[in-house]
Amino acid sequence: MSQLYASLFYQPDVTAIFSDHALLAYMIQAEVALAKAQAQVGVIPTSAASIIEQVGQQALAKIDFEALATATALAGNIAIPFVKQFTAIVKQHDEDTARYVHWGATSQDIIDTATILQCRDALGLIEKQLQQAYQVSLDQAQQYRNQVMIGRTWLQQALPITLGHKFARWAAAFKRDLDRLHEMKSRVLTAQLGGAVGSLASLQDQGSAVVKAYAVALNLTSPECTWHGERDRIVEIASVLAMIVGNVGKMAKDWSLLMQTEIAEVFEPTAKGRGGSSTMPHKRNPVAAACVLAAANRVPALMASVYQNMLQEHERALGTWHAEWLVIPEIFQLCAGALERTIDVLEHMQVDAQAMQRNLECTQGLIMAEAAMMALAPKIGRLNAHHLVEQACQQAIAQQQHLKTVLSAMAEVNVHLSAQALDEIFKPAAYLGNIQAQIDAVLQAAQGVSKP
Repeated sequence: MSQLYASLFYQPDVTAIFSDHALLAYMIQAEVALAKAQAQVGVIPTSAASIIEQVGQQALAKIDFEALATATALAGNIAIPFVKQFTAIVKQHDEDTARYVHWGATSQDIIDTATILQCRDALGLIEKQLQQAYQVSLDQAQQYRNQVMIGRTWLQQALPITLGHKFARWAAAFKRDLDRLHEMKSRVLTAQLGGAVGSLASLQDQGSAVVKAYAVALNLTSPECTWHGERDRIVEIASVLAMIVGNVGKMAKDWSLLMQTEIAEVFEPTAKGRGGSSTMPHKRNPVAAACVLAAANRVPALMASVYQNMLQEHERALGTWHAEWLVIPEIFQLCAGALERTIDVLEHMQVDAQAMQRNLECTQGLIMAEAAMMALAPKIGRLNAHHLVEQACQQAIAQQQHLKTVLSAMAEVNVHLSAQALDEIFKPAAYLGNIQAQIDAVLQAAQGVSKP
């Protein structure tokens, strides 16, 4: 990704986790953990593990990145030339110890484990973002719980809701995202160590003990068996990220539509140079929404590759595993970037209550047609009430009158509803159903959830 575009779509801390330097640091961490685990169960000398650990602390600075990049193109993966360089660095300190580097492991063991370590750290940052987004949405749900606005279906005005209810729905989505993230951790943050075909035959009868010690050293869960060819853990991580991006994409779609000139009910925060047009001085564009929606459009295409990568051959695959190296970092970076921009908008969203009131009134009462129908239904039957109010709506539109005026002139309505009753029916705030109970339920569900 271009550095210019990265500032639009990515988040710096997560981007750093998936940088070349960070990847090598995670691979060194995996190699050191492997040596320590093997020394613990007696596969290699304790002294060798100590030297490998000591060398590992300074090894990153000694890696020749240019040579590594050239060799990777020839080797087919980064681990092969990396292990050669790392072994050479160890050899400079102790020639005998160098022969124990990468003992019994295969390239995919180190790359997969490094990937899981990257995912763990990146998920930690995304979890903090989700907690912040959740808390902001809860606060806004409470603040705007009584701010009546029009609800829209099929892009048309439908019935009254409140802005707080919209925030409550978003908060509930963030909580589900947090729940999914928490629930999957023990299943997906798992070490990988299987050797050439997953049997760890090179470790003879010590394979299982080494795997357990390896996982403990890395603070990862230990797998029941190797998972070189089964990529569901990677797919699950990516799938949860994709759902997070989809959720914030829906939010961005909403607030960008509410920013339309003809609606103008909410706005993204302002800042110098933000949201302008190169040719139209009056424009105020939803630039954060554009970035979030771009991510929400991009991630599903990346997910198609992730799912396709599950179709692996035998014990270790050709090409499908390799594709993950490109796709997984981008999904993480797009997710973190989309969350960062969403948090900013939710926290600093500008609300125009007058515009909301204006839009509630722009149909001259038509949005309260259902309320009128339901008030008449117990008296004349729902179908008859629907037909009567539908006729009144058509007349109100044709004559450009308020629906309440038309209904109040109809004898069939006057028999059952007084003028005072009609006045109450046409108050949007009086037809909000259980919205306040829903907001309360969302706020109550947040009790006990840790805050960022």
